[in-house]
Amino acid sequence: MNETMEIDAGANGDIVMSEDLEDDLSDDLSDDLDEDLGEESAQRRPSMTEDEERKRRASIKAILADEKISDEERRKSIQFLMDGRRNSHSGASTPSAIESDVTQVDSCGQNQSTPINQPIITQDFIQNSFTPLNAVLPISNEQTKRAELTRPKCTHYARNCTMIAPCCGVAFGCRICHDDCPILPPKLTIQQVRRRYPRSSSLPSSFTNMNQTPEDTHHTIDRFAVREIICRKCFTRQSAKTNNCVNCGIQFGAYHCSICNLWMSNDEHPYHCPDCGFCRVGGAQNFRHCHDCGMCIDRTLYDNHNCKVGKYKSNCPVCQEYLFSSRSASHEMPCGHAIHWDCFRQLAAHDSRCPVCKKTAETKERMMPTWNAMAAGVALQPVPPELARVVNIVCNDCEDMDYGRAWHFLGVQCRYCSSFNTVVDRIVMSGEEAHNFLEAMVQREQFSGPFDLDAAGSSNSRRVSRRRSHI
Repeated sequence: MNETMEIDAGANGDIVMSEDLEDDLSDDLSDDLDEDLGEESAQRRPSMTEDEERKRRASIKAILADEKISDEERRKSIQFLMDGRRNSHSGASTPSAIESDVTQVDSCGQNQSTPINQPIITQDFIQNSFTPLNAVLPISNEQTKRAELTRPKCTHYARNCTMIAPCCGVAFGCRICHDDCPILPPKLTIQQVRRRYPRSSSLPSSFTNMNQTPEDTHHTIDRFAVREIICRKCFTRQSAKTNNCVNCGIQFGAYHCSICNLWMSNDEHPYHCPDCGFCRVGGAQNFRHCHDCGMCIDRTLYDNHNCKVGKYKSNCPVCQEYLFSSRSASHEMPCGHAIHWDCFRQLAAHDSRCPVCKKTAETKERMMPTWNAMAAGVALQPVPPELARVVNIVCNDCEDMDYGRAWHFLGVQCRYCSSFNTVVDRIVMSGEEAHNFLEAMVQREQFSGPFDLDAAGSSNSRRVSRRRSHI
């Protein structure tokens, strides 16, 4: 074998490569290039002459030998040559239109610079010559039609497109249909995501194996990660960043948000709140975002609303749904906690207290008729002497404590706020002893005003005071 290897580069001169540089090249790649470009390429491209084949081989080997360019640029440059697009780049009509100096090493180890046919790799060249990996090309075939026709029926939004879930690759009418679906296929792996059409139908054709589906297959969709949609009229699969079909031109929705990937009608006056990060309904002119509460508040209630940090960044105390992104209307109770309006109405049917802090969930003005009716019931139904009790209470509404009160099964009313939302903190007396104490207290109030525990009878007063000291 000769010490050096000469490669004919045509009119531009010969390229001389040392044996050390040749060893750095991949043997497999060199063999493939010689065989493919020498035999198969001639069949694929009969218009390419033998001289042009030799020039292209020389250019590819020179690109492989150039250490100044990165691996990505080297790969894209070789792909550029193999695809046969060099003649159309930058208006060039001949392969010699793009030239650059490539360093050559002779047998003596000296560097020589000889211009050869090598494309110059620039950022503009990469952007204009290669299709991005995340680009979505429109396509319409039997697979897209089947995915549209087999999806679950959507009743949430009025739109003319179907989204492709980026997590599992299944077609759904909207994100709510995806999250409410009782059975979902497993999430796509990285290899499956790279495939353009991993699944051709929306759901499995048979649900006989629903009980055998692993529990971890159910997941929620990321509304911001949706990249593809299907037109419901022409079944064209296309990019989600549009409101009109690229094929038939139909409008997908009267309202479109490219950030949230939302298409819907304007009946509910949707708008995108940049502070919340997604779309809400009700009209932007009717709401104002409160940065402390983290929620859009009605402008008519904004000045007087109970501002509480993170109030809506929690779950509903009844249904446990996240209030911040919930589609149901929220209600703010006087205590400052938030709850779904529908959940509040159901709760008020049997309990008028906040499920979180146990304060009254209605205003005092609305509760006074109820409290007065309860006070009248207490007066009309006295407790028998054997069931009498003297208790200390704590009011949940005003958070004050009261001592030496008469217990009643209907409740004990607070002296300070008139609320019946009280709890017994301690039972001080019971039975006949409590009955005698309460009778003495009533008599003292009739003759000398409100009863004072410090001025009560000697034995009973000492006992009450002693038990109060423990509290």
